[in-house]
Amino acid sequence: MIELPSELETERLVVRKYRKGDGKEYLALFERNDNRSALKEFVDEAKEITTLEEAEIKIREHRAEWTSRKRFVMGIWLKSTGEFIGEIWIEPENWDVPTFELGYFLDSGYWNKGLTTEAALRSMEFIFHDLKAHKIIVITRDYNEKSYKLAEKLGFVKEGHFRESGFKDGRRWGQLRYGMLKREFEAMK
Repeated sequence: MIELPSELETERLVVRKYRKGDGKEYLALFERNDNRSALKEFVDEAKEITTLEEAEIKIREHRAEWTSRKRFVMGIWLKSTGEFIGEIWIEPENWDVPTFELGYFLDSGYWNKGLTTEAALRSMEFIFHDLKAHKIIVITRDYNEKSYKLAEKLGFVKEGHFRESGFKDGRRWGQLRYGMLKREFEAMK
């Protein structure tokens, strides 16, 4: 089993594996800045996590997923204040290629400051160099403009648009799929 760093740093952020006790801050993120409402359509936890106990259970699940290499879920903290402001998740799609899906969300109070970009770029480095990926994908709904614009800003190539592939609450939506190969990431540097 490869040895993986559990903490990644950027100029303004610490992106790290969750620790015991992080549930309090996890719950607090959903309770402030109308985040529960802003994220509920895209982040299941925004609907599901309503108590400290549920938050701590989710943190334990993420820690277990990391150990089993099922998913690599990390919190995003501001270096300057230590405040928890979001999450990055990395899911193996195919260990044989290897390909990983990258996902992200951020506290709405910190949108449009380049923080998600900063966390995602550092996470992409982790995926390509530490997890030895050949490819990273981003999958998002076609009406989640913030998410697909970020994928495009990061240099991902749109590989597909699965039109009207989902239906929820009387609304049809499509799914966008973006990809980036390791050689494309290296060429960006």
